[in-house]
Amino acid sequence: MPPMNRFPLLLAAGLCASACGAAGLPDAGLLLDSYAALVNGKVITVGDVLAAMPAAHERLAAQYAGRELEEKLLERFAAVRDTLVEAELVLLDFEAQGGALPDRAVEDHVNSVIHDQFGNDRTAFLEALAEQRLTYAEWHKQMKDQLVVQIMRQKEVSAKILVTPLDLQRAYEANQSAYALPERVRLRTYVLPAGADAAGLDRLRTGDETAVPADVAVQDDGEFIDVASLHETIRAAVAALEPGGLSPPVEVGGIRYLVRLVGREPARARPLEEVAAELEKQLRAAEFARLNRTWIDSLRAKYYVRTFDHALFD
Repeated sequence: MPPMNRFPLLLAAGLCASACGAAGLPDAGLLLDSYAALVNGKVITVGDVLAAMPAAHERLAAQYAGRELEEKLLERFAAVRDTLVEAELVLLDFEAQGGALPDRAVEDHVNSVIHDQFGNDRTAFLEALAEQRLTYAEWHKQMKDQLVVQIMRQKEVSAKILVTPLDLQRAYEANQSAYALPERVRLRTYVLPAGADAAGLDRLRTGDETAVPADVAVQDDGEFIDVASLHETIRAAVAALEPGGLSPPVEVGGIRYLVRLVGREPARARPLEEVAAELEKQLRAAEFARLNRTWIDSLRAKYYVRTFDHALFD
């Protein structure tokens, strides 16, 4: 969860112009200091929300336009607003519990962010703050809040996730079809010109690849492909072949081929041992989402939250 944004209105206005202008937002139709949400007396403004979503606009504008883009931006606006509300709820609960962070922990987090995002280049870091019109104190407070949210989520959500071997077994059995692998084959095809050398083709049947006539084009990309994806004529031609076997001439789309079955992988189900790590990751993600939602819902019930809708577009 990102930290609360506390950019000045001037910056928010600039972001509003870049994030919403292309979607038809009226020049004077949005009050950036209007309430987007109220959390126990803490105001989250429209400007706060817009300041957190310019990157989202760029991604959406690359996929949508016009009214559809407006709808997607409204959806994103609501999602970002809710994320900021959740962050405030977590910070409120941390304070209500008498929480306090050691100064050393905060400084370690601050230094880690500067290291990861700016390669420890303090000049570049300060220039970025200037571009965002943030003081160091404001940014430092954001980083502290961010760390609080991370610690609280670790305590209330991540630390409570437990995936047992029995959970893995049950999930595997309930979704075995998802781990089924189809029959696959690797083929080598020979494109036959009219009047191809019969003697050379006979030698090909013995497996002698050096006998390929000069006028026969060979195609073999070395990949295994699903049998179901083959043209029905090719599929029928290789159905009874053993690896190394060569089909009789077949015609597809007016072109004659010989098809060699280089290898065959029978259909099978991936065993639990093979998919356990992938499956555990999925279960943990689902349990994280469930526990996080339960936790946030409990905070919403504990503190006053009100959100406000705005006609952002004509």
